[in-house]
Amino acid sequence: MTVLLDPTVISSTIATVCAFYLMLRVRRKPGNFALCAAWLGTQSFAFSLCLGLLNYGAEATRPVSGLTRFIGTTQHVLPMIGIYLGYCAYVFMAHERDDAVKHVRRHGVALVVVLVAALVPAIAASPEDFTASHVSDHAAGPVSSIYLVIFTGYLAVMVAAAARLAWKWSRLADEPWIRRGLAVGTIGYVLAAGYCAVRATLIVLDLVGRPIMIKDGSVTGWLITLSLPFILIGITVPGWGPRLSAAIRGWTMFRTHQRLHPLWFALTSAFPHVRMSIGPSRLAAWTLRHFDRPWSTEFARRLDEKWAVGDLSLRLHLRVVQIWDARRALLDHCDVADHERALADPRLKKRDPEVRAAFAEAAMLAAGLRRHRTGEPPVRSGADSVPAGVTSADLAANVTWLRHVATGLQTL
Repeated sequence: MTVLLDPTVISSTIATVCAFYLMLRVRRKPGNFALCAAWLGTQSFAFSLCLGLLNYGAEATRPVSGLTRFIGTTQHVLPMIGIYLGYCAYVFMAHERDDAVKHVRRHGVALVVVLVAALVPAIAASPEDFTASHVSDHAAGPVSSIYLVIFTGYLAVMVAAAARLAWKWSRLADEPWIRRGLAVGTIGYVLAAGYCAVRATLIVLDLVGRPIMIKDGSVTGWLITLSLPFILIGITVPGWGPRLSAAIRGWTMFRTHQRLHPLWFALTSAFPHVRMSIGPSRLAAWTLRHFDRPWSTEFARRLDEKWAVGDLSLRLHLRVVQIWDARRALLDHCDVADHERALADPRLKKRDPEVRAAFAEAAMLAAGLRRHRTGEPPVRSGADSVPAGVTSADLAANVTWLRHVATGLQTL
């Protein structure tokens, strides 16, 4: 469990999952430069973090082996490439392609220069010097610490540039999920800037001989772990965010369709002529197709009444219309005194006025259904003058009101 909660393990897992997701998106849209850059950048981060897992325990060997040295250097080069590619993704989203290509080329030249400047001291450092900086003893490894300073400085510059672009376009983009992704990405880049600041401060303090009270990895590792999910979610959320919204909307309609079922069933059972069918759903049609039995038709009908998962928007709309039609047909058997008596019930005094009115409506309808069921003559006591609870034709307002009435009907 301790290993699973290690920041490098968490970060590498998140980056790998996002890299696979973006790879699938790139296969569908291979000509989208922003998507390709985001995928390659995420791959660079994922590969870098997975390489970090290979170096666990390598500091026990003094000096570190040549393989450990190569992995450690590569582990710093890949994030520099990754942050450059991540910045390129934002550039391609924000600018026209020709302008974006020019911008990306300029930054690409800068990246090559910085990589050369960083790799020279990394390669030139003696094994003892590199080992010292590898275990965060920068005072004993001044040469290899230069490449770490260059690495941290380049990350800081690119993180600041990406944060500025993301924040600017989070306020200008039209598509809601793109705005949200850019805003979330901005949070990640701010945390990444915190990583750069802490890392640079710790290196400088060590080089000047000032005591350091915290271990490098204990702070910077968790800053990476916190920043990376925000950055990667910000990059990928425009792809899966709309699907999430659609799934939540579908689930909400499904639950609402279910919650209105008791009220709908009670009213339309008394007046079955108001029921309208739009045909069986896919689940009901599958049942009818595979179970050709006398009970299958009734079972499929009942399945759609409560558990239908297709055409939910239309089914919910029809359910609301049928409830109101059945209510109008029932009004002759409703007594306004039942409504007033329930409205004055002391148990409802602490409820919101809308909920109290809905429960009073439910009590009046329940009494009217009992009279209709027993064959009593119409009451004609002015129940049609009872407020319907909603004055708008808006479906959401009607659904909210009828859900309260359905709850009241089940509570009685």
